Amino acid sequence: MYCSVILRGAVRQTDNLYTYCVPEELMADVHVGSLINVPFGKIDNERCAVVVDIKDSFEGDEGCLKDISSFISSKPVLNSDQIALIDNISDRFNCTKGDVVELMVPSCVVNHKNPMEVFVELVSKETAREVLESETLRSAAHINILEYLLERGKCTRKEVMASLSCSAAQVKALEDKGLIRLVKESSDLDAPQMVIPDEVPEGKFIEEYDLGDEQKSAVEEILKGIDEKKDNTYLLFGITGSGKTEVYLNIAKKVINDGGSVIYMVPEISLTPQTINWIKGRLGDSVAVLHSRLTDKQRYEQWDNIRSGRARVIVGPRSGVFAPAVNLRLIILDEEHDGSYKAESHPRYSARDIARMRAKITGCSVVLGSATPSIESFYAAKLGAYKLLELNSRARTEAKLPEIIPVDMKEQIKQGSGDMLSLPLRQAMSVAFSENKQVILLLNRRGFSRTLICEDCGESVTCKNCSVAMTLHNNRRNGTQSLICHYCGYTLPSYEARCSVCGGTHFKKAGFGTQQLEEFLHSVFPHEKVLRMDQDSTMTPGAHKEIIEKFADKQASILIGTQMIAKGLDFPDVTVVGVLGADLMLASSSFKASERAFQLITQAAGRAGRGEAPGKVYIQSFRPDQPLFKFACTQNYRAFYEQEIEYRQKLRLPPFKAIGEIVLSLDKEDLLIKRANEIAGYLNDFLGFQDRKYQFEIFGPMPCVIYELRGRYRMSFVIKAVNKSAINSVFKRLIADFDHNKYPMSFDNDPQDG
Repeated sequence: MYCSVILRGAVRQTDNLYTYCVPEELMADVHVGSLINVPFGKIDNERCAVVVDIKDSFEGDEGCLKDISSFISSKPVLNSDQIALIDNISDRFNCTKGDVVELMVPSCVVNHKNPMEVFVELVSKETAREVLESETLRSAAHINILEYLLERGKCTRKEVMASLSCSAAQVKALEDKGLIRLVKESSDLDAPQMVIPDEVPEGKFIEEYDLGDEQKSAVEEILKGIDEKKDNTYLLFGITGSGKTEVYLNIAKKVINDGGSVIYMVPEISLTPQTINWIKGRLGDSVAVLHSRLTDKQRYEQWDNIRSGRARVIVGPRSGVFAPAVNLRLIILDEEHDGSYKAESHPRYSARDIARMRAKITGCSVVLGSATPSIESFYAAKLGAYKLLELNSRARTEAKLPEIIPVDMKEQIKQGSGDMLSLPLRQAMSVAFSENKQVILLLNRRGFSRTLICEDCGESVTCKNCSVAMTLHNNRRNGTQSLICHYCGYTLPSYEARCSVCGGTHFKKAGFGTQQLEEFLHSVFPHEKVLRMDQDSTMTPGAHKEIIEKFADKQASILIGTQMIAKGLDFPDVTVVGVLGADLMLASSSFKASERAFQLITQAAGRAGRGEAPGKVYIQSFRPDQPLFKFACTQNYRAFYEQEIEYRQKLRLPPFKAIGEIVLSLDKEDLLIKRANEIAGYLNDFLGFQDRKYQFEIFGPMPCVIYELRGRYRMSFVIKAVNKSAINSVFKRLIADFDHNKYPMSFDNDPQDG
């Protein structure tokens, strides 16, 4: 017996199908989809591989074949539909087949027979405190790791990396400094608090609601499509609070009762205990949760429950689309417009695209849900590629859409209110507090102040590694302030700041962030408890859960935060929402800036008036007459869509043409310019000979929006074409014809920052 395998994590030079002999003693354990160890290369390094084909004969010299070493899993780790997806994903997202296998088979599966974890602990608490107090560390990641370990004690490296969004290299750098030690041990630690609620949900989480007419119609239409076993795609377009979740839960329940499985994806930011409780409370013990903060042991248990069919509902972020679901009948993408469904690092896949690719293979249905669909999805629905289902009224009859009020901050500053809270918003907050109601304030900028501005020349303090202004943050330990780069993590005590242009040392603060807003609220409303939810306040496991539960239990009357508070949260006593710094959302070079701003404002507004009491939303802007704010104030998605689609059509932007981006990155600026010009010459020659039907256009080379990033300079090329396949064909030629070590390029056929 012979088997064809793909090496897990193969690079381009080794990304081929390899044939091995299966020894007689292993024949009963090796199947299509099995995970095995094989000897590879001249010195027979042991590599992990997945079996994609088994055959009884081999045409060639059997003497050159090697035997497989052993099997890792006695049961297949990939289903037939997953194996059928490998080539499609590799071609679509310009990655190796080994990359795809790595996405589908997580490391916890490879290592589950030897469940060792790498633990991190401080060498000395006293030394760590001394280093932090001295403010000599220049990496925000290193500071965060030491603070985390002082608070939590010994924990796994995986937990540290997931909680702090740092890399293994950053952890290793602290070991090299002699501040921490890494040890391998068997792990029996409990789950981080926020990941999988163990308690049985009760109360509102298990209560079933009567469906409205629009909801019933949507459920019936989707169930009819599921029964057809065709790859139907539905766009569930419903205003905030219209009961989209109730539609999801009803169709999911029917699918699992009929023996099928459901992949239920939510944006990572929405994967909270509140969301999981809604799903577990209604769908029972058949729910598995996949999440980046699980330990390897927990993740394997969840994954194995899915593979065996014990779990029929898989809840997770974008990576959930790769789950080995048995008899997959339905894929749900809640908040389908959310940018987190697109991977930011290689391979840059889109979970929405892969969901549709998987549906074509399995015949399952896909439901995309949103109050503010992406322009591309709504356009597809208008063309009939997706089936459009609408929910135009709130599910609770007593809940009405909030009144949305634009506030001109130029006038407010003239009246002496300052640039943080307008007088109308303050008055509305006071009324809410007098009625024992709650307030949510959205400010999509963390930190204390946007940056420091030189009083001598007017330039902002920029990062030494990146061409961006640094953000001023309060120090949680001692109340001092530091400047932090949000791109590379470089940190500088504010008293050491120097202007890179004139060398000045006198600065003034510009703008404000969530930390400064929190301080300001304490002074304006001293008797009201304030909770802040942003990346800085939610680093520790369980922090999201604790903040949400405190606010739900009314232990605080004000919740402030970044975009993470705008999605998926249901607090019936919130009657006032303030959107602060609305203009900031448009300060982007992306062609999607208006779309994202409209989505975020609408989602935030949807947190108000979800109970019996009516809600009010205040949008603070220096340009409140902009059409986008007018559409947001009237919750008029269709009017916004018509304006946006006209703009896209005039400029031939998606969905009318596809866009691809190539980024060349080098640590020497002169070499970058030289090689970028070489690539430009190649591209102009190559595209000049292509058939006009592909409608190629090329722009660049041009400096990236952030020209210098983490000490490397970057040039960008943008290509437009009739579709993504045409763009991929250009990428493939560049990959084949240029040495990656000399010309380190990254490729993206759907850049979110276009």
